[in-house]
Amino acid sequence: MRRVAEIIYIVESEREKFLNEAINLDEESKRVLWLCGVRKQQYFLLNELIFMTFEYDGQDFYNDMEKMANYLNSKGALVQKRRKDVPVGERETTNWWAPVKKLGSVLDSKPDFDSDESEMERQSMLSGYTGGSSDYSNLSYSEEDWVDDIRI
Repeated sequence: MRRVAEIIYIVESEREKFLNEAINLDEESKRVLWLCGVRKQQYFLLNELIFMTFEYDGQDFYNDMEKMANYLNSKGALVQKRRKDVPVGERETTNWWAPVKKLGSVLDSKPDFDSDESEMERQSMLSGYTGGSSDYSNLSYSEEDWVDDIRI
């Protein structure tokens, strides 16, 4: 299995339509992606940037991606310009995509656990609680953590 990720920029006037079509594929497009090894494709939005990721489960990545691209191009569903080919001054007025470079990974395998570790130690490790009176067990993602001026 191989993970693939891209950043996609779509001009604001076309962004909602692009996301709607990308997320709500017709059955034939879903079959083509599946046959080309695409699994668990997901889209995320951060301000004006779209983060797209999928898992590839196949034997010939480049051949499968070419087949998929040919099909999607025939439907006008692919962003044609790669970011490096778009002049800096035109990047906010042109649709583009860019691959994301993998820097590393965490938890590719199960960590070793000491069998003598007590249940209390496990619970405190999971909740972030290390002592004192603060309760960290309710830490989670919140919409309030993200503000409009975040830039990558």
